[in-house]
Amino acid sequence: MNMAQGLAIYFSLYREAEGEGAEVRFPYGEEAWTALHTDSSADILGRFHVYASLAEPVENIVGRAFNVVDGPAFAWRDLWPRLAAYFGLVGTGPSTGIGGQVGVQDWVHAKKDVWEKLETKSGLKAGVLKETGFDFVDAVMRIPVRRDFDSSARKSIGFTEERDPVEGYVLAFEEMRKTRIIP
Repeated sequence: MNMAQGLAIYFSLYREAEGEGAEVRFPYGEEAWTALHTDSSADILGRFHVYASLAEPVENIVGRAFNVVDGPAFAWRDLWPRLAAYFGLVGTGPSTGIGGQVGVQDWVHAKKDVWEKLETKSGLKAGVLKETGFDFVDAVMRIPVRRDFDSSARKSIGFTEERDPVEGYVLAFEEMRKTRIIP
């Protein structure tokens, strides 16, 4: 259940296959493009866990459920172009033409040979493509309805930290670069 890794590999592979500056269309429909949602980066989730473990009084924490999200709801139309730009690509909206678009998982698997060459050329960790949950990426990105979470419970105990969702992705992308998951 890792959106960041799937997207990082997708965008890295897209750049390798299509070239820097290529246009990468959002691969799902208009409803998914505009539906509001929230994301939770590993960094902010970890920070919340530390905060909650030290929070007083403990009665405010024990037995409660908390939605921990990076910040206010956003749509892929706001995020996609910015994520694509991080990889030197131009992110655009979904195609309105006949035939639709190919989902992330199918596109990546069709370009498996390009990834294997990129792996060798860039000295990347072997086998990452096979171990990445692209089906999860497809499932989440194509959701055509609003799916943002109420984070008032976490705020009620004093954890009010928020960030631009792109920041959470970028932190993950940079770690993936350091560990040679992506070039």
